[in-house]
Amino acid sequence: MLIVVVPGVFGAIYYGFICADQYASETQFVVRSPNRNAAGLLSGFLQSTGFVRAQDDSYIVTEFIKSRAAIDALVSRDDLKAILSRPEGDFLSRYPLPWAEANNEELYQHYLRFINVHTDSGSGVTTLDVRAFRADDAYRLANALVQHAEELINRLNDRAREDAIRYAQIEVNDSQTRLSKMQTSLTDFRNREALVDPNKQSAAALDMIARLSDGLADNKARLSALEEQAPQSPQGEALRARVAAMERQISDERTRIVGSDGSMAPRIAQYEQLLLEREMAAKMLTSATTSLENARIDAQRQQLYLERIADPNLPDHALYPKRLISFLILVAVCFATFWIVRFFVIQVYEHAAQQ
Repeated sequence: MLIVVVPGVFGAIYYGFICADQYASETQFVVRSPNRNAAGLLSGFLQSTGFVRAQDDSYIVTEFIKSRAAIDALVSRDDLKAILSRPEGDFLSRYPLPWAEANNEELYQHYLRFINVHTDSGSGVTTLDVRAFRADDAYRLANALVQHAEELINRLNDRAREDAIRYAQIEVNDSQTRLSKMQTSLTDFRNREALVDPNKQSAAALDMIARLSDGLADNKARLSALEEQAPQSPQGEALRARVAAMERQISDERTRIVGSDGSMAPRIAQYEQLLLEREMAAKMLTSATTSLENARIDAQRQQLYLERIADPNLPDHALYPKRLISFLILVAVCFATFWIVRFFVIQVYEHAAQQ
């Protein structure tokens, strides 16, 4: 009576007259990534459209739907507490239960009773089943959960893209700063030395030395010929003065190019060093820019996409609870409990009789 009949009667009353109807809305979706290999018929079809299976990421979405983060989103944006507390629900199904407090932990446990989500390991398709006391509530909750899952995927995409691009962008910024500093150093050198290009100026000085050397050689030849033919000619003094002047000028020009700290040679070396550093900074900037573009392309290839295979349906008939099945399960459990208790009672009596 206590183990089978009384629970059976209460179960019949509850499932027959008290238990509230629950409507179910079902949706199916799959998480895809453009750069991963796929297997299976459905995956092969989606691969031909540019998407392949991302099963591990589907499990992430599954765990999110069953997490407290999903509850927080539903409470703040979709009025989850009101949906689970509808007056249509019976006292054993509404939130909170008569013997429980209305707190977040109780809400989480209650929420898990109204959702069922699983991912097929072969196809990667995730099926989400949501129940509620009203048909439109079940439809709203299913839509809201898929929308929050899409937002999660977008956040993961944004984080992965930012992480992939951030370091490349830092390298580009550093290269730009270094190139700017080299250009500033080069400008400061030109202003300080009053030279635009020491190489060109030294080339002009070398050209002048070459022309002076040619003139000097010609004048020396003329002076030598004059001394042999007419040593007493008054033109000899003029030629000697011209040769001496040209030799001094050549010596001065050479001193301007090399031979002292104020010559062109140290300036040329410093200028060429600045040019080399600027060229290296420019090449580093080009390389960093290329790396940034590659990082952006790779980040785009690693994007995840939540594709809906079947949108949530608006139910027109309550599928739950399964009253007859639930009642039969209750009776079977009661009978099993009865036989277990009866077995132990018999064992106790037999043991007492043997004493």
